[in-house]
Amino acid sequence: MIGTVTGDPTYVIRDIQDPANAKNLCRFDAAALSPQFASATQVTYTTAANQIIKADLASGSTTVLAIFGAGFGSGQYSMSPDGRSITYIDGNAWHLASPSGNRVLTTLPPVPGRGINPDEDDSFLSFSPDGQYIALVQTFRGTGTGATAPDQVRKVSDGSLVYSTSGMTMGVWASVPSRLFFRDSGGTVRRWDPSTGVSSMLPLHWIGPKSSPDGRWIAYTFRTSSGLGAIGLYSVQSNSVSNTTPPGRSGVRFLTNDLVFYSGERACSTCFGGQPTPTGVTYIYEIAGATEVVSRLSAVLDAWPHSPPPGI
Repeated sequence: MIGTVTGDPTYVIRDIQDPANAKNLCRFDAAALSPQFASATQVTYTTAANQIIKADLASGSTTVLAIFGAGFGSGQYSMSPDGRSITYIDGNAWHLASPSGNRVLTTLPPVPGRGINPDEDDSFLSFSPDGQYIALVQTFRGTGTGATAPDQVRKVSDGSLVYSTSGMTMGVWASVPSRLFFRDSGGTVRRWDPSTGVSSMLPLHWIGPKSSPDGRWIAYTFRTSSGLGAIGLYSVQSNSVSNTTPPGRSGVRFLTNDLVFYSGERACSTCFGGQPTPTGVTYIYEIAGATEVVSRLSAVLDAWPHSPPPGI
């Protein structure tokens, strides 16, 4: 996984296959921003010079994948499951770069100046687990329809638009074959399926959803009556939910198909917008055993694998 360990702000790649004997494998330079895995042996990151870099972990060699300009959200990117293509935002332009070239998929409306609500605002840009589609689900570019709609799904093969809508947020890919889940402002989760289109799933006001590598679970934060977050699990197969933790938890990430990382939080009336603030304690939850333990990790940005191999 890529993240930080308590007491050290440096991003590291950490082997957690044996949690009791976890160890750091390498460290990122301080100039590396937004690191993520491109494959089991390669990572990507952005730089202050507005470059998206791919680095080989064995040789240390680096390649510039793209250069982006200024603007809110510019530099947001996602790598394809096979590590050969990248989609990214450059100002108002949405790009797809692959071995066949770099093309602009569409030009999006500009981002107007306004405040941000972390429970409602989000920008999700990602390839589907099967690598056939790209989704952009975001709330900051609120105008436009069709090719300039706030929320879109496009084919990777030719960049064509296959679905667009507006008023959605908190997107996440899950399931095999790939299906896109997102919710509306009223708190209804919907699913886009390449074969059947859009379906309403269930009332669920999730925040920051993340899917397990096998696509069977979506973990998320939800607000309790006290205003504190708690962690829930959505079963993709059964379309049902279970609440896993007491209030005071948020910021979920999957480490494996069965292990979920998140941070503790406490109420803070003087914080921005009255939002809860971190306690400094983090946790790992085991789905199979329904158990929670305190973690040595202070943050998790990414974990490998992202999805199961083809055919699984």
